[in-house]
Amino acid sequence: MISPENNKPHPPGTRYLILLTFVSGMTIMGLEMCSGRLMAPFFGTSVMIWTVIIGSTMIALTAGYYLGGLLAEKKPKVEFLAAILFFAASFVIFLPYVAQPVMEIALGRFSVAADSSSNALVTALSICALLISAPAVILGMTSPFIIHVAALDSSGVGRTAGKVFAFSTLGSILGTLMPALILLPWIGMRLSFLFFGGLLLCTVLWPLRRSGFFYFAAGTGIVIVALLLGLNGLKAPLKPPLVHQRETLYQHVSIFQIPISSQKEDARATVLLTDAGIGMQSMWIEGSPITDSWQDMFALVPRVYYAANRKFPDKMLLIGLGGACAPYLISQQYPDTVIDGVEIDRGLLEAAAPYFPFSYSPRLVSHVSDGRLFMRASRGQYDIVLVDAFRPPHIPFHLASLEFFAEVKQRMTGNGLLAMNIGTTGDKLVFRDIANTVAAVFPHVYYAEYRPTEGGSVFTTRLLIASENDAKVNRPEVESEILDFPDQTWNKLFQVMRDSQRSAEGSETSFFKKIPYDSAGTVFTDDLSALEIVSEKEFMPLTLGYKSGVKK
Repeated sequence: MISPENNKPHPPGTRYLILLTFVSGMTIMGLEMCSGRLMAPFFGTSVMIWTVIIGSTMIALTAGYYLGGLLAEKKPKVEFLAAILFFAASFVIFLPYVAQPVMEIALGRFSVAADSSSNALVTALSICALLISAPAVILGMTSPFIIHVAALDSSGVGRTAGKVFAFSTLGSILGTLMPALILLPWIGMRLSFLFFGGLLLCTVLWPLRRSGFFYFAAGTGIVIVALLLGLNGLKAPLKPPLVHQRETLYQHVSIFQIPISSQKEDARATVLLTDAGIGMQSMWIEGSPITDSWQDMFALVPRVYYAANRKFPDKMLLIGLGGACAPYLISQQYPDTVIDGVEIDRGLLEAAAPYFPFSYSPRLVSHVSDGRLFMRASRGQYDIVLVDAFRPPHIPFHLASLEFFAEVKQRMTGNGLLAMNIGTTGDKLVFRDIANTVAAVFPHVYYAEYRPTEGGSVFTTRLLIASENDAKVNRPEVESEILDFPDQTWNKLFQVMRDSQRSAEGSETSFFKKIPYDSAGTVFTDDLSALEIVSEKEFMPLTLGYKSGVKK
């Protein structure tokens, strides 16, 4: 007579079940981390986007835990779990090839209505969240399923559950660390998805070995096809004007070299773009003293300092070094000024160094650090602190708070200046609130608006200047001294800008405008800052249009 014990399903050994739990946990977090890079070129990397990714993953896991418990009761066989995990692994492997065209279509479809719509972004993001959630639901089934199956063969349910959760969490830790520290910078996003999906696929083949040749052949084919597609994308030749691209720990960096017809015959504009925001990060025209972009406004800052102090700046701190264009522009006029340039992304500096004018600024000292952290650690005093770390719609809130500006003030010499480059649109919400926060710390705040000499820009750039002592830059005689460069190229550039402004606003208008502090206005603090929400609200229509190739 057959005993009841012989009717129990006999799962693979406990070690295998723990391994499957570990790999599944690692795949869940690997999927989540890589999804951030997958969505960045289309939606950016703001807290809002990560909220969608993390929230949709949590919802999917909740559904997976529940369904996993139900399925384990009805069909408690590891072979069944392995079969559905096989399809989840295949989905993870091919997710970037499915999601990217879907996001292109979604943005192309909904950017038409971008001017009025938060609904457009919500709809497009929801589609992407569903794609990411599909494999996460199945991966969430793993832990409750394995706990139930293991409990059928063991009396120590508590000990088994503890092992399952411990090794699942351990795998999740590894899945969190590996994409950022190893996989994304070294093999890219598509092969990172292949790594996690392929590892899970290989793991689930063991209990499926008795199901015939299908799973082995299909799994082998899937991995080979995905590997070929990933390697093809990794080694694809760069198409002009793209000359270099690189995945860093923070973003995807692309460098373009574009011929400039209005310059000398062989002149090129070198442009640095990232997927961490809209607009260019840096632009340099080799052989030209100017960049013919908003970056040229940086050259005004030392001239404002000189007008206020009757001396050249000795030392300057630049937060947001990028392609070193600001030091290049400033060093032309003030070659003796020592510039500490701080950039958080080492990979960006390494990518930009061969193409941008780092060597043209002999007194530039580059530092890899967060700007605020560097400033706290530095004991030096600066005549000028220039913040160029804002890439709309992604603005680091800790570099735009009341406490940050107070720390900047402590690092400035007595007559020092704070200067900031702030991109804005027609609503001017971001500029208004950051400027008011600055005005809460510095009694004298001015701004000047960049006006392109030709064509247009995807958004407006304003140079904000703040100081403890009033530089009085809005006085006609001081303004003239600042804008009348000895160099004729610079002089003509700002003369055209000033004429353009007067034509639009009247002959009596000042190039520099003073900003009073509004006690009833918004002041961002480290504790309470809605900057990212304000930024998303202001730049959402522009983001949709820009990412889909539609200029607003």
